[in-house]
Amino acid sequence: MGFHVGQIFGDYSIVAVVGAGGMGRVYKVEHCLTKRTEAMKVLSAELATDIQVKRFEREMRALARLSHPNIAALHNALHAENQLILLMEFIEGQTLESMFSAGRLSLDTGVEYIRQILLALGYAHQRGVVHRDVTPANVIVTATGEVKLTDFGLSKSYGDSLLTNCGEVLGSLPYLAPEQLKGITQPDRRSDLYSVGAILYEHLTSQKPFGANRKLAPVITDAEGEPPPPSLIESSLSPEWDEIIRRALAREPAHRYQTAEEFLHAIVQLDEPTDVADLPLPQLRTLGIGIALFAGLVLAMVASPEFGRFHRATPAIAPWHGVHITPPPFATDKTPLRQQPAPRLMPRVGTHSQVHDARVAAPIPVPPPAAPTPETAATQPIETVAADPADSQDATPPKRGFWSKLNVFKKKSAEPKERP
Repeated sequence: MGFHVGQIFGDYSIVAVVGAGGMGRVYKVEHCLTKRTEAMKVLSAELATDIQVKRFEREMRALARLSHPNIAALHNALHAENQLILLMEFIEGQTLESMFSAGRLSLDTGVEYIRQILLALGYAHQRGVVHRDVTPANVIVTATGEVKLTDFGLSKSYGDSLLTNCGEVLGSLPYLAPEQLKGITQPDRRSDLYSVGAILYEHLTSQKPFGANRKLAPVITDAEGEPPPPSLIESSLSPEWDEIIRRALAREPAHRYQTAEEFLHAIVQLDEPTDVADLPLPQLRTLGIGIALFAGLVLAMVASPEFGRFHRATPAIAPWHGVHITPPPFATDKTPLRQQPAPRLMPRVGTHSQVHDARVAAPIPVPPPAAPTPETAATQPIETVAADPADSQDATPPKRGFWSKLNVFKKKSAEPKERP
């Protein structure tokens, strides 16, 4: 039975032909009820071999077990008039192969595509499905930058037979792992990671790791050399990419990344700057221990009695009655109308001195003035006696000088007594 554009097949209307191959064709169809656009992959059992039919059935079973944003989803599978039909998610976009051919992608853009491929493979590997044909032609990128891994026709589950004829090479030669070409051991998840490493190498250098015309004989005889490091081809690349490629393309599966998560972690660590929040757990623990030790030392120092020696000393408070500001000579060099003898400064006795702080010593006694010598007597002013107020009613009281007003702590002199 053949299909053509415009034909109604069950609940589907065939819109266009997407692709064709030796095993069948892929059509763009629309569901008549839901109006959802889907892809219909048709395999003619009459034209296909038994192995091809089994591979097609294997793809049905593999896709039925997978549901991931980066894997083309299977909607339905059926037999119709000696044909196998897969109804799948229709993906609008372009393959990674066509994008590589159009020109080199930016480093960040291509690494993001590789990251999504590894996420899809990690999910499939955890469910026991090996793709075995990871190539740029089987990776479709949508207009929004979402990667879809397609074509699980060569996929196998762990424990399944290889389903291959003698001398038949499964997959695309430039991206296949050596064990897939030798046929000595069964491919496993590390074989898919080898293919991802070849795609990453092509993205970094715009060259296939072993050239576009890779030969089968050197691979089988282990005579194939190592690909040139990416940093030698593109000087702008970090040498750390060389280590990632070297491990991803190791000939021995035991020397490669063992899981897609390990491969992805190596790329993310190189692509993103290291931050405190992104440090590995052992480094975070070491940082926390260091902070705790520093905080403990600070607390111990503060709690130590020796720390008190560094405190600022409290200034001693002098008694109020012991404070006296002596005015300079130029402030007192004024001759008043009537001079009075300067009172001697005597310590106060009373309740104020009794309640003063016990720590403060008693006021220092003022020594009596020394007897004037003949040399000093001539220089000292002659002391005059204030006249009686009754003798002069118009006499004005002496004016207080500036320093006398400022000296608020000086005890006022007693009032002069009347003469007998």
